[in-house]
Amino acid sequence: MKFLLLFFYFTLFLYGQNIDNCLNCHQNTTAIDNYHPYKEFGCASCHGGEPKATSKEEAHKNIVLNPSRLEHTSMFCGKCHQDIINRVDKSIMSNMHGVLDVLKYQFGETKTIEKSTGIEYLKNKPTQEQSLAEDHFSKLCAACHINQKEEIFKNTGFTARGGGCVDCHRVEDGQKIAIKDDILKLKHPKLSTKIPSSNCLKCHNRSNRIGLSYFGKFESEGYGTPYKGGNLTHQIDKNRYYYELPADIHHTSTKMDCIDCHTEAGVMGDGKHHAHMEDAVDISCKDCHDPQFKPSNQFGLAGLLSALNGDIPYSKEIAVTKKKNSPIYNLQKVDEKIDFYRKSDGQRFDLTKMSDAPYHTSKNHERLDCTACHSSWIPSCYGCHEVYFKDGKQYDWIKHKPTKGKWMELRSYLRYESPALAIGYNKKIMPTAPGCQVIATIYDKDVKVDEFHAFAFAAWDPHTTQKESRTCIDCHFNPQTLGLGAGILDIKDNNVTFNPHYQSKEDGLPINYPIDALISKEGKQFQSFSRKDARGFNKKEVNKIIEAYKCIICHNKWDDTIYKDFQKSKKLFYDKKTSCSKEVLK
Repeated sequence: MKFLLLFFYFTLFLYGQNIDNCLNCHQNTTAIDNYHPYKEFGCASCHGGEPKATSKEEAHKNIVLNPSRLEHTSMFCGKCHQDIINRVDKSIMSNMHGVLDVLKYQFGETKTIEKSTGIEYLKNKPTQEQSLAEDHFSKLCAACHINQKEEIFKNTGFTARGGGCVDCHRVEDGQKIAIKDDILKLKHPKLSTKIPSSNCLKCHNRSNRIGLSYFGKFESEGYGTPYKGGNLTHQIDKNRYYYELPADIHHTSTKMDCIDCHTEAGVMGDGKHHAHMEDAVDISCKDCHDPQFKPSNQFGLAGLLSALNGDIPYSKEIAVTKKKNSPIYNLQKVDEKIDFYRKSDGQRFDLTKMSDAPYHTSKNHERLDCTACHSSWIPSCYGCHEVYFKDGKQYDWIKHKPTKGKWMELRSYLRYESPALAIGYNKKIMPTAPGCQVIATIYDKDVKVDEFHAFAFAAWDPHTTQKESRTCIDCHFNPQTLGLGAGILDIKDNNVTFNPHYQSKEDGLPINYPIDALISKEGKQFQSFSRKDARGFNKKEVNKIIEAYKCIICHNKWDDTIYKDFQKSKKLFYDKKTSCSKEVLK
């Protein structure tokens, strides 16, 4: 805290020696926040221009309207925040290189996930030299990066995004209020570290849709219902709609925002180029529900963030992430009491610590990620039909102009049933869903010239956490959970049979398995993953999961004595030394 105040006063001294003439005209401008007082900093320290000029024309030479765009930040914001700028420049939210690299892999254009520079790589590459995946990325994906040009979105019906640092940190828009006697009164855009979730949702509402899911919104198939009072009430943007499903408990119980969990380093980058989001994110469920605490004076950042927030008290002990040792300054320990504070307003909440009940400590569940049991649903978008018109034209979000080639997305099989489970990127059992399934048809002058399909699954935290876990039966004898897809699973004469509901061949799809199936009951994997350690269950694992179901039918409570030593209980069963085995194994 003392360091912050010393730094603040030094900065005021540094810039206060040279206050510019801008304030002669802009004297009624509102404050940007509490830490950038323009009467001490002036205007030119952030916006450039000619600070000692005496006319508007001279003063506005070389002025920068938005100094937070990444091409300007080193010149302006970098005077105080260069370390952050260096990290943001390498982040996925800035360059999206991991998104492009995975797309090229899933389109079959590369045999491995090769590292590129993402948006920078495509800026100067001629459109006619781009691959299909690169063209798809430029026209359907690249709208979401923090340095996108905001003005593109004006009057389009779509949520504006981009602008650099303000993409996340701006919480109020600016505007001209009045001009009187050549004195311009401006409402300056307001910046804050209390970033509302609405800023995150500008981008995190596609792909795995975690932003929507957290708030209990499931994107519908486009019918536009419900329709109330003469208006469509459940609209995401111009062409997208949603249904209401159970929201994440962190939202329903405490109204937590995204920033209450996600750390500064996890969001803004740690200075490394990460190919995947899960590599960049450093928070986990256990970081809060089974926390480890360290002295806050080991983290200068903790005091700084606490002071910038203004509502979070400073504590001698704070929680840290186990992955990257990042400070969780709003989770604090005072003596033996644990306090959790909501960042938006400093509201304190009691934290539920992870219990040592058998369902958490049993070796039978040691491979389970928390999300496997506590995620109530996951958005599953089966079969994304991509139609590409070679002779069409479409807006390119990187080159910022229409270029040759046009994509059209068609979807019709969106589901939100029990999440399928698989081995995730962390080698633990996690929820999984299509990510994504491409059925592509290519036309040239209305003539079909080519087609391909690339079906992939992905495992992630769907952000639909509930306090109550899924039932034992839902995991151990639900074909969708096993990754078989929807259908009828049965055991007869100790043989497992499965009859799928969806028949791909009958619907004209170029595949020999149900579109919602990740594996067969024999453990054969139908669809790919873009993570080297991720996969569906193998035959041994499928049989082991289903085998436990035979016990769960009767022993469906975790305090049942058979689970205290399940391996011993199984041996007694197969040795016909239990009452039920004498009946079942006769």
